[in-house]
Amino acid sequence: MDMVLAAETSGLGGSQWLIWGLFLVAGLLVGGVYSAYQNGSKAATLIMAVVAAVAVLTAVLMLLGVIGESVGAGEA
Repeated sequence: MDMVLAAETSGLGGSQWLIWGLFLVAGLLVGGVYSAYQNGSKAATLIMAVVAAVAVLTAVLMLLGVIGESVGAGEA
């Protein structure tokens, strides 16, 4: 009789959690961009907009498989 110790799951791997996290961070930064823009802070608006754009671009490229092939490669 075989005993099942762990069931195989088709849940999110490490790279998918990273993609979700990048989209979450980008969304929060876009909210910060809007808030900083409303308050007239040009420097904060520019910095947060650039970081949000980089986060979205990175997440989309990882989602398409262009980058991030090695993320989680060390896992067995």
